[in-house]
Amino acid sequence: MTDNFFNKVFMVMGKIGASLCGLAVLCIVVEHHFKVNNKNLEETVEADSYTVNTQILPEANIDEIIAETGLVSQEQQPQSYSPDEEKVRRVRTMLTNRKSPLADYAEEFVRAADYYGIDYRLVASISIIESSGGLHCFRQYNAWGWGKLNFESWTDGIWTVSKGLNRYYELGLVTPALISVSYCPPTHESWAAKVQSMMDYVASL
Repeated sequence: MTDNFFNKVFMVMGKIGASLCGLAVLCIVVEHHFKVNNKNLEETVEADSYTVNTQILPEANIDEIIAETGLVSQEQQPQSYSPDEEKVRRVRTMLTNRKSPLADYAEEFVRAADYYGIDYRLVASISIIESSGGLHCFRQYNAWGWGKLNFESWTDGIWTVSKGLNRYYELGLVTPALISVSYCPPTHESWAAKVQSMMDYVASL
C-alpha cells in the first residue's frame, strides 16, 4: 500500500513538473515574441523617420524659399501685439552682450516668431552666426545671409527671414540641424551646432 501511495505521489509531482516546465517554456516563447516584435517596431519607426527626413529635405531649397517669401514690408507686419516680455528680455540681453545693433529690435524678433509660429530664439541666433548680430553684413540690413537681398530696415529683415523660416517649419524642419542642410550646406553641421548653442544660451538668460 505504501509503495502504491508513493507511486501516485510521484505521478502527481511529475505532472506538476511537466506543467511548470511547459509554463516556463511558454514564458520564454512569449518573451522572445515581444522582443522580436518590439525590435521590429523600433526598426520600422527609425526607418520611417529616416524616410520622411530624406523625402522632406530636398524640398527645402533656400533659393526657392527666398523667392517665395519675397520681402515683408512694414505695411504687412501686424502692429497691435505685445509679445512675452520675458522672451523679449532674453533676446535683448543676448544681443546686448554681443554689442549687436539688433538689440533694440528684440521685440520684433519675438513678435515675428509668434506670428509665423517659429522658435523665438531662432532668427536672432542665426544673425549672430551669420554676421555677429548685424555687425558684419554683406548686404544692407541683411544679418542672416538671406540670399542677396537688401532690406530697407532691420525690422523688414527680421520679418522676412521669420516668414521664410516658417516655410522650413511647414516642411517639418524645426531644428537648426534640419534647417542647416539647405540653409548652409557647405558647413551645415558646424552651423547647426553654433546656432543651437546660441539658442540654448538665450534660453538660459
